[in-house]
Amino acid sequence: METIERALPLIAAWGVWIGAALCAMSLLGVWRLGQGRRLLVPARWPARLGSAGLLVLAALSAGGIYVLTGPMRPMLDQVRYIRGTVGKPAGELAFRQVADDAPRRLSELRGKVVLVNLWATWCPPCRKELPAIDKLQKAYAERGLVVVTLSDEERGRLLKFAAGHPLSTLNVYTPELGWLDVGGRPLTMVIDRQGVVRECLIGGRDYADFEAIVKDRLEG
Repeated sequence: METIERALPLIAAWGVWIGAALCAMSLLGVWRLGQGRRLLVPARWPARLGSAGLLVLAALSAGGIYVLTGPMRPMLDQVRYIRGTVGKPAGELAFRQVADDAPRRLSELRGKVVLVNLWATWCPPCRKELPAIDKLQKAYAERGLVVVTLSDEERGRLLKFAAGHPLSTLNVYTPELGWLDVGGRPLTMVIDRQGVVRECLIGGRDYADFEAIVKDRLEG
C-alpha cells in the first residue's frame, strides 16, 4: 500500500499517457504480426500466441486508462492539486493547539523550517510514523525546525489519543483545512524559512526519509 501511495504523483502525471502508449504499441504489434492475413490472425502458432498476448496487454492498458480517468480521477486530481503547491508560497492556516485550545497560525512560524504532517487517529500509517516525526522534532528543534501535527478531528478525540501518545510537536487541529483540504492521510508538506512549500510527501515515511529532507532545508 505504501508503495502505491508513493507512486501516486507519477501515476497522476503520466499514468494515462503510459497506458495509451502501451495500448497503441500493442495494437501496432498485433497489426504487424497479422499483416496481410484475414482478421489479422498470423499463420503460425508462435505468432498467434504473441498476437493474443499483445491483445491482452492492449485490453489491460485500456482498462487501466478507464480506471485512471474514471474511478480514480477524483483522487488523482487531488494529488495533482497538492503537488501543484510545491514551489509556491504556503497559504495561511489557522488552527488551535490540542493541549490548551490556544489559537495559532501557520504564518507565525515564518523564519523556521516547518514540516506540516496531516494525520488522523483512524489512519494506521499516520500512527506508525508519529514516533519518527516526534523524534525529528526533538533532534532538530534547536536548529530551527518546527513539526506541526495537524488533524481535522474533534479536540476530544485528539486529547484522548495524546494522553496515551504524548507528542513534542506543535500538535494542532482545525475543522477547516483550507488549502490542505485533501482526503488522503498521511500527507507531509515541508515549508522553508521564507514560507515556500518545498516538498510534498504522500503516504507514510520513516525517520530517514524525513531527516534527509529536513536536513537539506535546514542547511540550505
